[in-house]
Amino acid sequence: MKEVINIDKEEIETEEFKALLHAHFKPSVKIVELKLKNRKMSIERNDYFQNPLYWSEKSLNSLLTTSWVKTETITHPKRTNEPAGKVVYERFSHEIEKKITFKVIDPTTDLDIFSEWHNQARINEFWELKGEKKDHLKYIETNLKDEHTTPCLLLIDGKPTGYFEFYWTKEDRLGPIYDSQNYDRGFHFLIGDRRFLGLRNTDAVLKSVVHYMFVDDPRTQRVMAEPRSDNNKVLKYTEYFPAWKKIKEFEFPHKKAVLVECTRDRLFSGDYL
Repeated sequence: MKEVINIDKEEIETEEFKALLHAHFKPSVKIVELKLKNRKMSIERNDYFQNPLYWSEKSLNSLLTTSWVKTETITHPKRTNEPAGKVVYERFSHEIEKKITFKVIDPTTDLDIFSEWHNQARINEFWELKGEKKDHLKYIETNLKDEHTTPCLLLIDGKPTGYFEFYWTKEDRLGPIYDSQNYDRGFHFLIGDRRFLGLRNTDAVLKSVVHYMFVDDPRTQRVMAEPRSDNNKVLKYTEYFPAWKKIKEFEFPHKKAVLVECTRDRLFSGDYL
């Protein structure tokens, strides 16, 4: 299906252009064609979703010279921290008709909800962070200082809904488990608000997760995850969504895990977003 937008202008400003694309690329739309007075532009669906210029302030990352640093014995590209409170990703999901936002967690405003979630039995079963606010504050502050991790609050229509940790696998404990590359990403997550559990919401959120990590740095070719082998809900989702592929089972010191992989080519060539 093609969406044609007639604009009675010779030029269109960047923000207006992006807003039109965001509004018109609904699930069934393969091409959006903008007709201006003196020219027309056609944008295909996968070009739209994969182009970081439409999504990320960090879209020039791939043009920068790589600086190399060492973490313990691992040599890897230098990473940078995002400041607390910064919105790093936002899009309207037409599938659930809600806005999905990832914002770097800010302990001055988000500590209470973070602590509340981790003291839920269903979340503590997997995260094992049940405790007092002072312990949770220390945990958040440590992650904000860790250059290989971006700790984020998930917001749905502006309401805190979950917590995500996006990380670079090369210098993570996951790195030695497989042939990790310099810009591979991984993540841990929890959905704190029970109202947003369920396959439909999970699908919309996790598609946004991998989309964010691929557009945040165009050099990223793989997103990895390592759910516990008994986390049947997450594993069932990776079987449901064919952009994910199970690689192997392995042992961490603290858990038996399953390594799963989502590649850039599978995600963007499959019209999954």
